[in-house]
Formats: sequence, C-alpha cells, structure tokens
Amino acid sequence: DNFSDYDIQVKGKIKVNNDDTGIISISPGGSLKVSKKTFGNKRAVLIESNSKGELSYEYYEGRTKVDYIPEGEKWLADVLLDVVRITGIDADGRVNRIYSKDGIDGVLEEISMITSNSVSVIYFEALLDDHKLNDSENMAVSSAISKLSSNTARGDLYTTYSSLFLYNANTSISFFTSLSKLSSNSEKARVLTHISKKIDFENKDVIEAYFAVIDRMSSNTERGRVLRNLENEQELTNNTYVRLLQSVGKFTSSTEMGSTIRSLDNMDISNPMISEAYFNAIDKMSSNSERGSTLRQLIKTQKLSISNYARMLGSIKKLTSNTEMGSVLRTFPEMEMTDSTIVEPYFLAVKGMTSNSEAGSVLRDAISKYKMNNYSWTILFSTTARMTSNTEMGQVLSSATTKMPFNSTVLDAFFLTLNKLSSNTEMGSVMGKVIKSNKFDKYACLGVLNSCLKMSSNSEIASVLKKVAETEWIKDEEVKSKYIQVAKSMSSDSYYREVIDLLIDN
Repeated sequence: DNFSDYDIQVKGKIKVNNDDTGIISISPGGSLKVSKKTFGNKRAVLIESNSKGELSYEYYEGRTKVDYIPEGEKWLADVLLDVVRITGIDADGRVNRIYSKDGIDGVLEEISMITSNSVSVIYFEALLDDHKLNDSENMAVSSAISKLSSNTARGDLYTTYSSLFLYNANTSISFFTSLSKLSSNSEKARVLTHISKKIDFENKDVIEAYFAVIDRMSSNTERGRVLRNLENEQELTNNTYVRLLQSVGKFTSSTEMGSTIRSLDNMDISNPMISEAYFNAIDKMSSNSERGSTLRQLIKTQKLSISNYARMLGSIKKLTSNTEMGSVLRTFPEMEMTDSTIVEPYFLAVKGMTSNSEAGSVLRDAISKYKMNNYSWTILFSTTARMTSNTEMGQVLSSATTKMPFNSTVLDAFFLTLNKLSSNTEMGSVMGKVIKSNKFDKYACLGVLNSCLKMSSNSEIASVLKKVAETEWIKDEEVKSKYIQVAKSMSSDSYYREVIDLLIDN
C-alpha cells in the first residue's frame, strides 16, 4: 500500500490488542480517525473516547455511513498494522509484547518495517528505556540504529543512550563501528564530543575503534574540533596520545593539524612513542608556517630532552622555508651542544639551508647560546665553510673569536674555514678580531700569519702584520720568522719596508 493515501489523526493515548487488529482503549477525550483511498475509493473509521474512556465507532465508505460491525471492524483490522507503524501508536506496549514473544530480533525486525525515522526512534526509545539488554542485544541495537536514514535521528539516539552503548569494551567497539556509518560529519562530531568523558581509553581496542571513527570523517574542521575537545574531558593515556597524533597525521589541512597539535598541553613528550608520533605528524604538514609555529610552541612550552631535540631537528631539516628553519632553530634554549646525538643533526639542518643570511644568523645564535666542545666547534666551522657569502662567513667567524677556545683543534678548524674566504677584506677583519682576543697565543699568531699567505691584497696583509707586530708574540723567533716570510710575499716594496721597520723597532 502507498502510505501517502492514508489520512490519520490521533488524539490521546491509544492501546491496541495483541495481534494489532483492534483498539483496546483510548484515553478519555481522545480519538483516532483513519481514512484511506484505494483506487479512488475512500474508507474511514472514527473512534472516540468519552469522559469515562468508553469507545464509540463510526465507519464510512465514501460519504456513506455504514454499520461499524462487521465491515468497519474488518477494515480496521486490515489497516491497523499500517496505522501503528505510521504513527507510533502504542509503541511501548508493542515493543514489550514483541520482545516477550520474539526477543530482540523480533523488535528489530518490526522496526525495520517502519519507514518513518521519528517513529523508529520512538520504538528504539521504548526498547532501550524499558529493557535491560545483554551485550549481544546492545550491539544489535546500535547496529540497527545505524540503518536509519536520518543522521540526526541516529545522532540523537547515540547521544541519549551513549552510556548503555559504552557499557564495556565489546559494546563500545560495536558502537563506534555503527557510529562510523553516519554520513554527517557534524553529527559524528556532536556524538563524539558528547561521549568524550565516557570512553575507556585504557583499552587499546576501544582506542583504535574510537579513532577509526574520526579517521573516516571527511571534514578536517570537525575532526580537529573533536580532538581538541578530548584532552579537556579526561586524562589521556600515552597510547591515546599516540593514536590521537596518528589521526592528526591523516588530516589534509595543515591549519587544523597545527591547531590540534598545539592544543595538546598535557602529553608527555619525553615518552619515545609520543615523541615519534608527534614529529611524524609534524612531518606530514604541507605548510612550513604551521610546522614552524607548532615546533616553536613545543620548544617554549615543554621541557625537551636531547633525544626530543634530535628528533625535532629531523623535522626541521624537512622544512623548505629557510625563514621558518631559522626561526625554529633560534628558538632553541641555551644548552650544552656537546652530545653527538644533537650536534650532528643540528648542523646538518643548518647545512640544508639555502639562505646564507638565515644560516649565518642561526650559527651566530648558536655561538652566543651554546656551550660547545672541540667537536662542536669543528662542525660549526665546517658548516660555516659551506656558505657562499663572504660577508656572512666573516660575521660568523668574527662572532666565534669571542667564544671559542684557543686550542689547536679548534684553531685549526677555524683557520681552515677562514682560508676559504675569497674576500681579503673579510679575512683581514676576522684576523684583526683574533689578534685582539685576550686568548691570543703563539699558536693563534702562527695561524694568522699562515692565513696571510693566502691573501693577495698587500694593504690587507700589511694591516694584519702591523697588528701582529704590536703583540708580545713578535719577540718569539718562530713567529718572527713567519712574519718575515709573510712580509716577503707582498709585491709592494713600500708595504714591505713599512712592516719590516716595525719588526726592527720591536
């Protein structure tokens, strides 16, 4: 039958008999009017209840009133099952009756015959309100709800009865499987947000089932909203944080990824599993600015271990923006840059920068902030040597003169880099700062003089020699011999006489 042919008016509370063929009672003052057209023929029944609850019946065929018994009674018996399914009349009574006779399968079979979402909801409510279901029944109901065509109706039921569906691990997993079938991202998000406090995040299978729902959502905005809310609702386990970060890594929006990751205030980044999941998620962002912003926040808000920084440097190296790389690296706090675990990836990240100005800025920052050993200084200078700007190289080397130790290992690396400068002016400027250092010693002095042999500018060579001549080391025979060698390398007689005269005067 085409239900659109029915015209049904219900007033009051109505109960039907056990086989859905007749009306048992209508609350006082209530009524039921049912009319139906079939191939142009109209039939109608009107049942009214007086103040005492006594029922009166009228039956019509077309416009003609006909005795209710037997034709009206027979017609009502034929259509009443349709009527109760269309209207939800006596849903409580029918659910109780069907459940007692045919169990959960009978009730769900009956609900499957109902085309109206609103009426189906009434039946589900009657079932869930009035019956204590076992686990298998519980799971069958959550699955049946997923078959409703209305996302709102499904969302309302899942929200209202979430405590029942989340009763234990088995029912929870079944519930999440059913919830994932909603086609509305906003409804999924509404339900997931509502149940955040109720989820057992101690159970790995429940954790996986929960995040599987989120992973299937097509809206980055809704996924982010759900996950940002989660930490505010309950204390999350380490396994939960790992799985949460894996979900974030599946977003297609860098903005939502960054916003969600930056909202995580309570995770233990020192946990190796969380750390790896965190940086894996960072690496999947396509936006340099979001990655940079997120990494800077992590540095500023968390106490990070050497292993954290080492892993972070792997993520920094993957940035394609020199500006963001530099900004993040300069955010690093003061620390001992002596452990190879962090020294190597740190300078490897700097070597990956294509901007001399950013690389230079980072290296000068490192010189000013970090406590470094011979190994660190050696790698810093080899990194500086890869730069293509004399100005930036010179500035880094000049900065180093005030911080670096003046031992043979560090000085050898320093002068090896200095000698790669193609600008005599920059070389002269840097050597002038070496000479002025209160750590300037014989070994450093010989290093300066040997570097002078790499220069081609008479004026710059002479300028450096004049400064050497003013130091105490000019009295040393080995230094004096090297000084003369450098002086002889100049092609200018006037500069030669000038620097030799200074030697004679001393």
